[in-house]
Amino acid sequence: MIADDRAVSEAIGFILILGLVLTGIGLVTLYGYPVLVKEQSSTDVKNMERAMIVIQNDMKSLCFKNVPYKESTLQVSGGTLEVIDFSESKSSFKIKTTDGQRYPPSGQLKLGELRYRSDRSTEVITLENGAVITRQEGSTGSAMLAEPRWFCDDDPIKDDKTFVIYIMNVTAGERMAKSGMTTVRMQLQETNTTVHNLSPQSKVTVTYTADTTNDHSVAWKNYLTSPMVDMTKKASSPPDAYEISDVDKLVIKEYRIEILGI
Repeated sequence: MIADDRAVSEAIGFILILGLVLTGIGLVTLYGYPVLVKEQSSTDVKNMERAMIVIQNDMKSLCFKNVPYKESTLQVSGGTLEVIDFSESKSSFKIKTTDGQRYPPSGQLKLGELRYRSDRSTEVITLENGAVITRQEGSTGSAMLAEPRWFCDDDPIKDDKTFVIYIMNVTAGERMAKSGMTTVRMQLQETNTTVHNLSPQSKVTVTYTADTTNDHSVAWKNYLTSPMVDMTKKASSPPDAYEISDVDKLVIKEYRIEILGI
């Protein structure tokens, strides 16, 4: 009896093609899918960086343009946006002069913040005291994407040096967190301006206390020691203490911004 092997080549061909297809699917799943997820995560983070800068500009409008109310609609993708009231904040500033003035007179000036935490990556973006700051979860480094409005005005003609500090506190009636489409609604709740006329050659020291779980000390160090603010790292002091010399007038403008909802 003669064996009929006419279908053998077709069966082998089908097995080979199926094997190639499955191998291709496996390679795409192994190498391609993580790349797609990373690209999507990167897109979400970039969108949130822009959204945080929009919220920062809304806060500036409330504080500097006498706008009573602002709201912005944005897409929170790949993570969660939360509001942390200043009373629950773990980061703060403390300001003092060589004349003995302190702000606040006792304790520390807590800030409050809006914080975005990515679900797909280690990116954390925070709006703290008018600055948009980014960092990687578990990393000690941080960087400012958008700066606040502190400045030093040195008038050589009048021989007068004015140091202006803006403090933006965030307050909320309750802790809020949101993903997806959201509308950030805010209003200016309170303002306070303190002016200190200092004696000649006075120094002003600013100490930043970081939240150990969301540390922005590197970003604030780079900003406070930049030419715009022109402070120097204070030796033999707490690790995040900075000073500026020969200040004749210290102006502290504090704004309390209420987040009504997200």
